[in-house]
Amino acid sequence: MAMRITTKMMQSTSLRNLNTNKYRQENLVNQMSTGKKITRPSDDPVIAIRSLKLNSTVDKIDQFYEKNAADADSWLDLTRSALSTVMDVLKDVRSDILKARSNYNQVKDRDAVIKNLKMAIDEIYSTGNADSAGRSVFTGYRTDMPLSLKTDKKELNTITEQFFNNTIDKINFVYAGDLSTINEGNFKQVSDSVNKDNIFDADIYRKRLAYDNIDIKQKLDADGKPLVPAEYESNIDIGYMSDAWVNGNSANLTTGSISAYTTIDTSIMPNEAVVKLTDAATGNVVEVRVPQGKDSDAATSIVDSTGAAATMPAGVKVAFDEDGTIRITNDNTVPKETASIGSSVKRNADGEYEVTFDKKFKTSLEIDPKNFYPTGTNDAYKSVISDPNAISYIAETGEVLFGDAIAKRLMELPADKELRVTYDKTNWKKNDLDPVHYFYTERAGKTASGKDKTLVYNENFLTDPSKNGKQIIEYDVGNNQTLRVNTTADEAFTHDMGRDMQEVIAMLEEYERYETSKNEIEKMIESGKYKDTDDELLLKRQKEALEEAMTRVGDKISKRCDKLIANCDGYSERAQLAETDCGARMSRLAMVENRLSMEQTNFEELVSINEDADYTDLVIQLKSIEMTYNAALSSISYVMQTSLLDFIR
Repeated sequence: MAMRITTKMMQSTSLRNLNTNKYRQENLVNQMSTGKKITRPSDDPVIAIRSLKLNSTVDKIDQFYEKNAADADSWLDLTRSALSTVMDVLKDVRSDILKARSNYNQVKDRDAVIKNLKMAIDEIYSTGNADSAGRSVFTGYRTDMPLSLKTDKKELNTITEQFFNNTIDKINFVYAGDLSTINEGNFKQVSDSVNKDNIFDADIYRKRLAYDNIDIKQKLDADGKPLVPAEYESNIDIGYMSDAWVNGNSANLTTGSISAYTTIDTSIMPNEAVVKLTDAATGNVVEVRVPQGKDSDAATSIVDSTGAAATMPAGVKVAFDEDGTIRITNDNTVPKETASIGSSVKRNADGEYEVTFDKKFKTSLEIDPKNFYPTGTNDAYKSVISDPNAISYIAETGEVLFGDAIAKRLMELPADKELRVTYDKTNWKKNDLDPVHYFYTERAGKTASGKDKTLVYNENFLTDPSKNGKQIIEYDVGNNQTLRVNTTADEAFTHDMGRDMQEVIAMLEEYERYETSKNEIEKMIESGKYKDTDDELLLKRQKEALEEAMTRVGDKISKRCDKLIANCDGYSERAQLAETDCGARMSRLAMVENRLSMEQTNFEELVSINEDADYTDLVIQLKSIEMTYNAALSSISYVMQTSLLDFIR
């Protein structure tokens, strides 16, 4: 059936088509003005979804390439530059040690070496404070802390050094009494070692600690005055770790001939340490119960193997500290020993108490208080020469000296047995390495309200030394791709670097003191003031003794410098290895950056193809629509001129 078309219908259809044409024209104009195919998701959902995905990928690549990779490149470049500086300084240090080895008796060369080495120590450790955008590059996660101290300060740090017996070395000690202090005013009073035959040297075993100027206190009498003769005290503790043979809630410790099977009774409060002591030498067995916070003097029970009342073995004491540490002190060993192990008591999910012991116990070797020395005097070194079972501690030089018997005992320990030294240090100098980057450290501090608090660093070092908690910083430089950017302090900066240089300086200054005294005596002899007197004979004997001392110190310098040169080569190799590793990471980063650059270009092109309008095509379409629009206006205006009324007339 035919449908009647009215003029009104034709007008409506024509106007609707004109509006559609105009809408398309507006859309094309918007694309030309924005340069984009769509201005809202509804314009083309497919393009919109693809645009979201592509732009998200581009944003990630921008983050990787323009931020992460650029930051990593800056960090690595700064690190390599610092390591290169360290290598250059070590090269100069090696040259200075060689000069000290051969020209120690030349005043000008000696003074130059001392000056250069002091500057080298400062330069190396200050280089370790290199930072990238305010972040210290060698301190792991602690980027807000410098590697070495920037100023002198007083701050109590309790430091635990962990090491193996291969770090116990030998030093040569030259004994010449007080000859190095001789002058015209006291030469008659210096009677010790006035004969060159009384000058001697000896090799001494020692452990050189990471720091010098360690804490030591002079004991006071009841009135608060220093004791005379002077006596000293220190919190230093040295010992070695052994397996505790932990079995469930029990552990086994040994000290000397004493074996101690240890448990904790949690059924009573306070908890009690139950320690079964077996003396392998006598076969005697004693079980002692010690309340927490007490020692065996306050034991609640001491019985023998039959359950009868007994007494503690002579010279043996058991203590159960508040922090859960169980200590067994044995005065029958030489030197005296204390075996200690940590424990903890916690409730489990069922409300029952569970006892946990440390996997290892520590055997601490007691240092006789008379062997605490504030400075490195002749008596300090002679103490371990005369007594093979002695251990001496010198606070000023940071040395623990061992008699031959003690050294033999420590050197015979298994190579993988861990030794520990714990000590306090309060006085710090500029460029001292901060111990928190190297050791388990307890640092005294204050809360915001001014109360005392203790900050603990690197606690995991003690629980599992094999996992040293190396603080590796990695940057994301791609999808599922990371790159390590930091070099940690222990990879390039060691305490031994500075300590070796300090040792060379100390030996040169020792030689200088003897040389100064010899020159003083020569002037006195040449003055003629003491000619043909007993004093002249004394001065000549003292001169011969000083020359002998200088010869021995010179030999010590030459031999020790050979060792220190080898050490310096080792430090250089260490720094070079770190620099090479850093360079390898930079090369890898360069390849990653090249790939990211290509990806960035490719994805930006895809985004452009997906989103950007084609201006040429738009112009053609716009012209076409414009022509169509004008033609439509012309034809519609012609049709609209006639209506049904025109035919009725």
